[in-house]
Amino acid sequence: MASKRYSDKELQVFLWVILPYITGMNSILFGECLFAEVKTFIIPFCLSALYLFCTYFIFGIVAVLIQKRFPANHDLFRRIGVMLPVFYLMNILLVTGIYDFYRLIKPVDCTAISGNFWWAMAFGCLASTVITFLNEGIVNWDRWKASVTETEQLRNAYQKTRLLGLKGQINPHFLFNCFNSLSSLINEDEEKAERFLDEMTKVHRYMLRGADDQLVSLEDELKFAGSYLFLTNVRFGEAIKANIEVDGNMSQKFLPPLSLQVILENIIYTNSASKSSPLWLSISADEDGLLIKNTVQTRVRNDGNGLEEGLDNLITKYRLLHVADVRVEETSGERKIFLPLMSNKEVGI
Repeated sequence: MASKRYSDKELQVFLWVILPYITGMNSILFGECLFAEVKTFIIPFCLSALYLFCTYFIFGIVAVLIQKRFPANHDLFRRIGVMLPVFYLMNILLVTGIYDFYRLIKPVDCTAISGNFWWAMAFGCLASTVITFLNEGIVNWDRWKASVTETEQLRNAYQKTRLLGLKGQINPHFLFNCFNSLSSLINEDEEKAERFLDEMTKVHRYMLRGADDQLVSLEDELKFAGSYLFLTNVRFGEAIKANIEVDGNMSQKFLPPLSLQVILENIIYTNSASKSSPLWLSISADEDGLLIKNTVQTRVRNDGNGLEEGLDNLITKYRLLHVADVRVEETSGERKIFLPLMSNKEVGI
């Protein structure tokens, strides 16, 4: 039998099979005598139903314990391989209990046929097998549907990220500011102008490449952040002060692409910054994940909704990847964003 907590529909499965199961089991136990009159059929049926509902919960507890031991989808055959032998042994006790039950109370004139013990046990094992496979089929069907839904949500989340990244690239203000800065540098410092153009190319190239990946290395994200912050430093000068301190051992961890773009744009374009009151931000990492910290100097922007949408989308993306959630902690003067890092590029995909 299956546990009430094994899946959402195991009780329905049990109710579907209980009528044929009790009828078949009692037919084996009592033979033709069971159908001699209505009373000899109904009384054993009701008593067997009561007995089986009680044992149902015991089977259910065992099923849940085995499911907890082997919970993953790829553990299906191992889970069934453990569950069925245990259920077969339990069926020996169940059938033995049925025989003793009817010998003890003798509810009708019919006597349980002791020679049919092994037939009754085989029938019980067959019923356990059918119920187990039905429940596993339902559980895996539900998981598959949930997986399809989450995969679609994850795909949509990445498409939104890509769209936001592309919007950032073609944003006329972004391009105008970059080219305006580049134009000024050409007249003032050709060497710096050349580097600015190089870093600007790196930023756009990474946006195009990274938008197609589901996970990228922290090393690549930090290189992008370095280029992006260089452009920012040229544009804003001493108004924005940024610092990146990440141990090289963390560089091969993974995270969704353009995560830092979303966060850095959110920080820079939702906070005021000036030389007299600079905006401070820092990026660091440890075994718990990536920490992005900034001072809060909020300003109102007409286009701020897209920035918040990008951050919300990043949080949703992490949730769909089935890793630890993004945490945002904000006080009146400081905000911290914690991004979990993954050690395996295939995690959650």
